[in-house]
Amino acid sequence: MSILTLGDPALASTGGWWLGIGIGLAIVVVVVILVMTIITLAHKIAGQATAGSRGMLDAYANTNAVWGLRDVNRSATGIWRAAESARKVLEGK
Repeated sequence: MSILTLGDPALASTGGWWLGIGIGLAIVVVVVILVMTIITLAHKIAGQATAGSRGMLDAYANTNAVWGLRDVNRSATGIWRAAESARKVLEGK
């Protein structure tokens, strides 16, 4: 007969091993679920960032003409001042 029997305390404590393995597996499952959630949300955020970047480029292209108004305003101011100077010269002032 074997030295180890079923009544041996060393064999009777294997229930703790199963409990530890079960807790370890539960922790691994929770971590996997959290990591997958984070990866899914990061993928969605990346898509939204790409769409936002495209939107900003479209807004830049659509408002680029506004900066041309500054040049038109400067030219118009120069023409106006030149016309006023010409008028003063013609009036004799």
